[in-house]
Amino acid sequence: MYQLATVSSLCLIVFGALYLYWGSRAARLYRSIRDQRADEDYTPVATVILPLRGNDPFLVHCLDGLLNQDYPDYRVKIVVDHVSDPALGFVRQYLRKHPHPNCEVSIRHQQAFNCGLKNATLIQAIQSVSADVEVVAWLDADVLPHRRWLRDLVAPLREAEVGIASGIRWYAPQSTNAGTLVRHAWNAAAVLQMLSMDIAWGGSIALSRSVFQDPRFSNTLSKMMWEDTGLKSIADQLNQKLVFSPTATMINAESIALDSSLRFITRQMVNARFYHSHFWFIATLGFVSALAQTVLVGLGLLFLYQGQQLAAGLAMGVLAFAGGSVAFSIYRVGSHIEQLVRSRGGEFRRHPLKTVGYLWLMPYLFCGCLIAAIRTRTINWRGVIYYVPAPFEVYINHYEPFQKPAPMSVRAELENVSI
Repeated sequence: MYQLATVSSLCLIVFGALYLYWGSRAARLYRSIRDQRADEDYTPVATVILPLRGNDPFLVHCLDGLLNQDYPDYRVKIVVDHVSDPALGFVRQYLRKHPHPNCEVSIRHQQAFNCGLKNATLIQAIQSVSADVEVVAWLDADVLPHRRWLRDLVAPLREAEVGIASGIRWYAPQSTNAGTLVRHAWNAAAVLQMLSMDIAWGGSIALSRSVFQDPRFSNTLSKMMWEDTGLKSIADQLNQKLVFSPTATMINAESIALDSSLRFITRQMVNARFYHSHFWFIATLGFVSALAQTVLVGLGLLFLYQGQQLAAGLAMGVLAFAGGSVAFSIYRVGSHIEQLVRSRGGEFRRHPLKTVGYLWLMPYLFCGCLIAAIRTRTINWRGVIYYVPAPFEVYINHYEPFQKPAPMSVRAELENVSI
C-alpha cells in the first residue's frame, strides 16, 4: 500500500513539475511581447484567407476586424464552400455596405477527395495568390481580429529561419455553464503543452513564401484531415521553424454545451493523434495522472480512516501540489493574457474558482476524450462525414452544402457514430 502511494505520488510530482515548467516557458513568451512590439517595420505584402462553411454567429465581427487591419498592403480572399451556402449571401451583403478594394470572394471548386474541406479551400486560395505576395495567412470565422492582428501574426517571420507563425487560442467565457467551463479549463491547460511542443493553432496562421510556395507543403496538406497540428512536421521537412506570436493571442467568449465541448476536445486529440509526434506522450501523461490522482485520493482517505494522519497528510499534500501547479501555471499565463487584451481595449473575464473546480474533473473527462479519440475513425463536421482510418487516408462518406442544424432527434443519430 505504501509502495503504491509512493509511486502515485512520484507520478503526480512529475506531472506538477512539468506544468510548472510549461507555465514558466509560456510566461516568458508573453514577457517577450515588448521586443516583438518594437518590430514595427516588417509588413511584407500579405494575403489573408478566410475559409467559410456556414454562417458563424460572430462572422460580422470577424469581417469587421479582418477588413480594417492596420497593415499597409494586404489582400483578403474569402472562399465559401458552396454557392448555396448561407455565408455567401451574408458576405456579399456585408461587402455592399462595407466595400473593400482588396477583398475577393469566391466559391470552393478544389475537390476534397482525400483531405478536409478547409485544406482544399486553403490550397485553392494559395494557388491563386499574386507573385508579389510574401506572406499568406489565414484565420477561422470565430476569430475576432484586433487592428494589429496581422502585424502581430507576421512579425516572427522576419527571421529568415522562421517559416510558420501561429497565434494562440484562449477562451475567456462570459457564461459559466458546464460545457463552456470544461472547454476553457481543458484549453488553458492544453495551451501550455501546445506552446512547449510546437502544436500550432489553425485559427491564426501565417506562412512565409518559402513555405507556401514549396510543392511539398501543398502536397502534404492535400492528404490531411486538418492543417494545423501537422505544421510542425511540415516545417521540419522544409528546414524551417514554427514559432508562436503571443500578441496574436485571440480571445473566444462563446458558450458551448457539455456534449459539444467533449466532442470538441475529442476532435483536438484525434488531430494530435494523427499529426503530432508527441501525442502518445500527452496521452500517457493524461492516463497516468488520472490513475495516480484516483489512487492517491483513495489511499489518502484510507490512511485517514486508519488514523495514519501523517500518511494521509502527505497524500493530500501531493494532490494539492499537482492540482495547484496546474492552476498556478494557468492563472499566471492568464494574467499575462488579460494584460495584453486590456492593453488593446478588449474585455476579459475570468472565473478562477470555478475553473479550479473543473480542473479537478478534467483528468477523467480528458481520459474519456482520449479513449474516444483513439477509437475514432468517423468524423462528422458541420454535416460532412469523413472516414479517416489513417492520418493520410481521408475519405468523404457524405457531403452536402451547409444547412441549418437538423432537429435534435436527427443529429443524435449522426453523433452516435462520429465526433
